[in-house]
Amino acid sequence: MSLNFQLSHTLQLELRNRNLRFIRAVEVGNFLDKANDVTLPSWPAFMLNDSIANKYWSALNRQHKDFQFALIDEKSQKWIAVGNSIPVHFSGALGTLPDTGWDWALKTGMEPAKPPTLLCALSIQVLPEHRGQQLSTLMIQIMHEIGRHFGFAQLIAPVRPNKKSDYPLIPMDLYIEWSKDAKRFDPWLRAHERLGARILNVCHESMLISAPIEKWQEWTGMSFQSSGSYVIPGALATIRIDVDKNRGEYIEPNVWMLHS
Repeated sequence: MSLNFQLSHTLQLELRNRNLRFIRAVEVGNFLDKANDVTLPSWPAFMLNDSIANKYWSALNRQHKDFQFALIDEKSQKWIAVGNSIPVHFSGALGTLPDTGWDWALKTGMEPAKPPTLLCALSIQVLPEHRGQQLSTLMIQIMHEIGRHFGFAQLIAPVRPNKKSDYPLIPMDLYIEWSKDAKRFDPWLRAHERLGARILNVCHESMLISAPIEKWQEWTGMSFQSSGSYVIPGALATIRIDVDKNRGEYIEPNVWMLHS
């Protein structure tokens, strides 16, 4: 772990102008508890039940403290944004990053078989009342600087397009080609591209959430009495319900992007 990391002068000045303080997990003992106040309310309930995340998330904040960080409002001392990333090993062409995206990154980083070669973004969350201020863009820049400090020239990310949940029936491969005013349609994809990132490919099975039907009904407030595909709030694709097996399955597509 490294306690001597410092942000660039440009980012330090940006934070001061916004009355924000930057802190990493290595600097505080209760980082996960504080971070959860930001991250947990930001997700639909079903997204908190990915089996890979449930297995490794708490350990991530202990094992890779250098790569978890937050922004704190200096006036209120409230934690308003949290960023999570993890070093991973990948030796293939970046255009062939695994289709299992987010789940692959977390599992690979937590069970390393070889020294890491890349930093992978896992999550950037901003409290709702602080969105629309380009804090997410600032968080990407901070994450990239952390990666460079630890020797990672490239930052990859299984990006979750933030407007895709409005169009769950559209395949991700088509959605990423949508445009608005000659720019990428999705705001989160645009934010990454403004910082120089480019799309590598779609990871069609980035997260897998499988649970009994009663759990899906609890998470969504909906009723699933027939087998079939359903649109649920917050999902990027439909969920598949199998009444005979008492099972609902959600496979989330994300988009691999590269900052270098």
